Amino acid sequence: MEKYVIVDRYFDGYKWENNSTIFKVKNGIIAEKYTANKQDMENIMESGNEVLDLRGKFVTPGLIDSHDHFMLTSLKLKYQVDFSGVRSFEDFRRVLEENRNKIVHGWFQGYGINEYNMKEKRLPDIKIIDEIMGNTPVFITQMTEHYGICNSRSLEIAGIDRNTADPANGKLGRNSDGNPDGVLYEANAMDMVKSRIPEYTLDDYIEAIISGSEMYRKAGLSTVKDIGGTGNDVNEETRICALNRISKEGNHKIRIAVALPVYSLKDVSRKIELASILEENQHIMFAGFKMFLDGSILSRTAWMKHSYVGSKGNMGIPLWDIKNFREGLKQLSATGHHISIHTIGDRAIETALDSIEKLKSSGIASTYALVHCYKLEEKTIEKIKKLDVGVETQLAFVYFIGDSLSDNIGLDQSKCLFPAKTMVEKGIRVSNGSDSPVTPFDPLYGIYSSVFRKTLTGKNSSVYSNNESLTIEETVKTYTSESAAVIGWNEIGSLETGKFSDFTVWDPDPATAGKNIEDYLHINLKSITL
Repeated sequence: MEKYVIVDRYFDGYKWENNSTIFKVKNGIIAEKYTANKQDMENIMESGNEVLDLRGKFVTPGLIDSHDHFMLTSLKLKYQVDFSGVRSFEDFRRVLEENRNKIVHGWFQGYGINEYNMKEKRLPDIKIIDEIMGNTPVFITQMTEHYGICNSRSLEIAGIDRNTADPANGKLGRNSDGNPDGVLYEANAMDMVKSRIPEYTLDDYIEAIISGSEMYRKAGLSTVKDIGGTGNDVNEETRICALNRISKEGNHKIRIAVALPVYSLKDVSRKIELASILEENQHIMFAGFKMFLDGSILSRTAWMKHSYVGSKGNMGIPLWDIKNFREGLKQLSATGHHISIHTIGDRAIETALDSIEKLKSSGIASTYALVHCYKLEEKTIEKIKKLDVGVETQLAFVYFIGDSLSDNIGLDQSKCLFPAKTMVEKGIRVSNGSDSPVTPFDPLYGIYSSVFRKTLTGKNSSVYSNNESLTIEETVKTYTSESAAVIGWNEIGSLETGKFSDFTVWDPDPATAGKNIEDYLHINLKSITL
């Protein structure tokens, strides 16, 4: 039986359309698309075929989250405790006590804590965790996933004490006496503890993927680019095996573009080999590799050209030896697969672009995107355009952490953060996403933030509320056709013949929504795939 979709107000991935249109669907693909008159629609409605009548609704291509730690998010949602609502030490103590028995494989794990949203403006003391959790090992990641806190039992298991040296490209937090305070900065430091946490099983991964997929669908998403973990928090081989098992059982609920994170030069060959075992199909596509060149502004490890506020001489750190980074990038480029590079600080961005430029001049280059890409000068934007590099941005960051970003680098340096409008107008491919679990995967936060650029508290909104706001049309494009282009998945992102039949229905039309975050969060998004 043929399937048909009738719409009369829609965005096709490129522009608004206000005409009655019929999409004919065969085997999950848009086989035909044509403007319909009244008789055409009556004929279709009476044909006996399956008809989805969306007239009167606003419809777009299925929305795409172009940069998301989907596997990590799904594991956290199912097996860990959410601390994102904590606003004080008292809140932290309450959440910890209420969930103290949520122990999986012998450990208590949590995520989402953000000291910049807390009254005390710092992470809770290790003694609070020790008091409540006793001998149970604890690890809780800060909302950026670039640092975390643990208790004394976790440090003991990891063999960390005052004589333990900082790992390469990482840092151990210490108190005034030089003893570890339970804070671990960046993957190499966090992995000293994470590597001691028993891994989730294959069945754990499968259950998490299925439940996570259903939640992402309910949020209006049809596709997610999953860039894996941030270190030892995701076993990438188990992740691939879980996806292959779900493919075999025909149980996919969402399309997943799978990218593999690469942490070191030694890791390159292993991840290239691992990519070869992923089984691709209509729901699964291999989307290349991701490299992490620097850290986070909130942990003051993003690699900058200027010092952080109140910390003269601290300009962050690269997470790779630069010689090794360039060699790793070269080896990954030789595979022909897409490569995304985590670059937040301006110095990291320039280093990545210089490396890409050298590869392109040598004829080895592949396709590239800069991830996050916060701090951009005009000359850097021009270079991104010249080198045909995409940008995987997450404009929800303006809303959720805009205030704390400016507090860390200063208002003057913040003026060149997230220049989305400039990049779009210059023809740079800009995709939008959530970077979940850093911000919620609900796309409405990113859509609102793209259009209005307001911060959570409004404290530093004036820095962002400039001429860099996107129109709603430009914004939806970053979640549809532009995301598909940056990811490199040609069958998604637009409502055209030959594309997958993925639709997102909006109620009400976003163009009629108000100017407050609450107005946008009241929009109902329904993801439909025929």
